[in-house]
Amino acid sequence: MCGYIYNVTDYPLLLPLFEIAGYQPDEISDVIRHPHLRPTDKVLTMVPSKAGPKLMGSTWWLATHPDGSVNSKITSFNSKSSKVGKSPLHVQKPRSVKSIVIGSGFCEWQPIYKGELKYSDCISMGLDSKKMQPTRKVQHLIEPATEGLMLFGAVSKLRLDQHGNPQVNTSIITLPPHNEFLDIHAKSFPLILRPSEILDWIDPNKPFSDFEPLLTMDACRDTFRVSKVSSDLTDKVPVQTLGLTSNKY
Repeated sequence: MCGYIYNVTDYPLLLPLFEIAGYQPDEISDVIRHPHLRPTDKVLTMVPSKAGPKLMGSTWWLATHPDGSVNSKITSFNSKSSKVGKSPLHVQKPRSVKSIVIGSGFCEWQPIYKGELKYSDCISMGLDSKKMQPTRKVQHLIEPATEGLMLFGAVSKLRLDQHGNPQVNTSIITLPPHNEFLDIHAKSFPLILRPSEILDWIDPNKPFSDFEPLLTMDACRDTFRVSKVSSDLTDKVPVQTLGLTSNKY
């Protein structure tokens, strides 16, 4: 999931979060001035602190070397929901804590196979897409169907660097694949939180086990706007609206 995060680039969208989270204006401004964010970039993240939730920049990559630099040998910009709080990466100090990455959308690359077949076409024809190489990939931008923030459920590690400054590393949680998005990305779907879930999720006293219904979701509970976009994200062509296949969550 998620080669790009489509970033929040203006303050008005963030105003509701300022009511529940502290922040440093300079740090926020430095992060939101970038429209597109890729792994190892700084992303806007809400993390727990002794004073309550705080908005700050974090490195979009969870695994680090002892000195705090990114450990590129461990791919950790995403974390499988079945392993959060359990795998060695999450358990080793500093332990992973629940956090929220703030954005306005994310990008995926849709594989197109020989004969212009999509993933669902391969399945219906009894073909094993795992043994097929895509002839090309089409980049798609997924955004909320209505204007607003996209709140990615995430995990973060909080530490102090050698100068005593806060350092945060973050990974977005990925769920099992969602049926309506199989043609666009058949491997996983990010955990998207609702505004009403922010305070419970960010509470450090609530264990991951309290959120099993969220961490095992396999269907959409919200609606998303899908657009084809160019590789540099400058050209955008709306394609369809997908989602809201389940009300059980």
